[in-house]
Amino acid sequence: MNSGQAVPERRALWRRPGSWIALALLLLPVACTSLLVQDLTEVGEGRHLQVVDMASGRVMQNETVVKLPSRVDSEPQAGLRQISFEIPIDHYMQAPELPAPGQRVPPGRALLVSQAIEGMDIYLNGVWVAGLPRTNQEVRYRWNRPLVVPLARRLLRPGGANTVVIEFSSQESRSLLPPLYIGGVASANLVFELTAFIGSSMANASNLLCLLAGLFLLGAGVVSREDGRAFTLAGALTTVWAVLFWLVLLPYVPVEWLAVRDWLQYACLGAIVALLTLFVFAFIGERMPDRARRAMWTAVLAVPLIFPFGGPGLRGWLAQYWLPLLMLFYLYATVRLARHAVRTRRRSAFLLLALSILTQVFALHDHNVVAQLVPLQVPGPGWSLSHVLAAPLLLSHLTMPLLLLVMAQNLLAQLGSYVERIRKANDVLQDTLAQRERELLVSYQRQRDMESESAAQSERDRIYRELHDGIGSKLVTTLFSVRDRDINHGQLEHRLLDALKDLRETISVTQPQEERSIQDVLFTYATNLDEALSSDTFHVEIDIPDDRDVVLLGDAARSLLRIVEETVANTVKYAGATRLRLSLRLDERNLLRLDIDDNGQGDGLAEAMKRSAPMLSGGRGLEGMRTRARQLGGRYRFVRTRQGAHTRLRLPLGPAALDPPQAPTGVGGLSPMNPMNPMNPMAPRVPMHPISPMGPWSSLSSERSSEAFVPVDLGPSTETRDTSYRSQSAPVASSLS
Repeated sequence: MNSGQAVPERRALWRRPGSWIALALLLLPVACTSLLVQDLTEVGEGRHLQVVDMASGRVMQNETVVKLPSRVDSEPQAGLRQISFEIPIDHYMQAPELPAPGQRVPPGRALLVSQAIEGMDIYLNGVWVAGLPRTNQEVRYRWNRPLVVPLARRLLRPGGANTVVIEFSSQESRSLLPPLYIGGVASANLVFELTAFIGSSMANASNLLCLLAGLFLLGAGVVSREDGRAFTLAGALTTVWAVLFWLVLLPYVPVEWLAVRDWLQYACLGAIVALLTLFVFAFIGERMPDRARRAMWTAVLAVPLIFPFGGPGLRGWLAQYWLPLLMLFYLYATVRLARHAVRTRRRSAFLLLALSILTQVFALHDHNVVAQLVPLQVPGPGWSLSHVLAAPLLLSHLTMPLLLLVMAQNLLAQLGSYVERIRKANDVLQDTLAQRERELLVSYQRQRDMESESAAQSERDRIYRELHDGIGSKLVTTLFSVRDRDINHGQLEHRLLDALKDLRETISVTQPQEERSIQDVLFTYATNLDEALSSDTFHVEIDIPDDRDVVLLGDAARSLLRIVEETVANTVKYAGATRLRLSLRLDERNLLRLDIDDNGQGDGLAEAMKRSAPMLSGGRGLEGMRTRARQLGGRYRFVRTRQGAHTRLRLPLGPAALDPPQAPTGVGGLSPMNPMNPMNPMAPRVPMHPISPMGPWSSLSSERSSEAFVPVDLGPSTETRDTSYRSQSAPVASSLS
């Protein structure tokens, strides 16, 4: 069990990023000190060093022996100067093999110049063999690259005394004699490629990366809320860094623009140190003390302000000592960063601390390369990566990608926290959504139950109204027919079957639609009523014109018939009337007028109905008729006077109810064709119009319902017929006791 548990712990250790970083730090010194090339030997000294003023030809310095690498100082006021020295190479050469005439033999040895900074010309035994363009009176060249010079066999002297002369030009008061190596051609080219890759290719790639990443970090600083200041400072730092190295690596600068370029370098360098310091303080979440901040900005801005007015001596002093003074502020920020890293134990803080130390080391190295303060030399034969530190090679550009890695890790950590917040918010949202769905489901179920209950109640109300107004009225008239007179079984069976038919239609899901005109419907009902109730003591009069038939769509005809049936039933049950008159007319404005009048006072017959009234009426007759009228878009009114009871129903059928009377020409809601009267197709009629409870004419009926209804004085019983309307009344003996 113990061995089985040790393996996962070992794997977990190697999965940690810190373990890989520690391993890389241990392997780095080993890689730097390991010899990559064995047959390269560093040249230790030169001879006959001369510094000549190019303008006057005056020899400013002349030394017999000079140590390599070394620094050459001359007068600051001097202009362009030429520096030359020679190297005896017999000590570093093997016995030369002289080629036969016509034989091609490659060089056996080569000279490697670690950095040909300002260009140079190289001569072997007085013959030019290689070089780069040199600085002159018009152009200042700066080649940050090595130079390989093959030593051709044909130019070598078999008897010895082989020398290499190196000449270069400079406008600086302090120049560097770079490290020189002599060895095999392959080894020299290998070192050349490594040095060119580190000093040139990586520098250009780093500049481009810093420029793009700087713009990205500036955008991240704008949108970030928590670490916005740190991202903004990092973006500005990397952008200015890219500009500075572009100026440093610029190979061609005209002499008249040289002062402008130097001023821009000082401005960018000061801005970089200030931004580095402020970035460290922003990273640790602290504020730089006011005195230190004021002193830093004073030192940063002083040099760009006084540089245009300073002489060669001041400029030389600034080139040597200004940057080390500025680095003190960055060193102070690094100490505060170290305290923060120890206190918080954050991985990113330790990485930034290591990066800050490395940045300071490389910055001082590059300053030494530019200012030529102290020549560096790596003792021992061969060549390793540690020789890069001794070469006049700029290395600060290697630290900026590392800074971007630290910011990327910080940005990824911030994005990870955002993702975690979004995930938690999403979980809360899903829980809330699930809770709302459950609540909506419960609410929907309750609403569905309420709608089902409302629909059921509406259906019960409909069935009740149909039973009360339709079937109940028919049963009442049948009951009174049985009580008042002798009725044969055939008539009784027909009326009961008719009531049963209405009962089936009432409880049916799909009720048959009425296709007859409302005049035919009411006339049929009135004639049946006249046959059932007319006697010596009760008369029924019918006044329904036959000239303009109206077909009501939907259930409008049925509802109108139910109003008539309920009104007649109330008259029969309670009024004690001896006369009933039913009138239906359609005026010129398409307003349907239904009038039902009786002369009852509610005494005689009503007293006879007292015993059966609770059984025959539910007490909702008048209210039910008003409801039906409102649903039709009309207005119902019931008035009782000394002359009897009077029922009025006004139902507008179309736009013509709003317009003045017009001729029946198809305009205003009338149609010249009457499909319901095939015997007279030209008879005018009102087109079939659905009556809606919220129809456009409901307001009209409400306004017109306020007109005064005058009771009708009924005349003696008569029976008349003509071609304009139906009207009849017949006396029938009553059997009521």
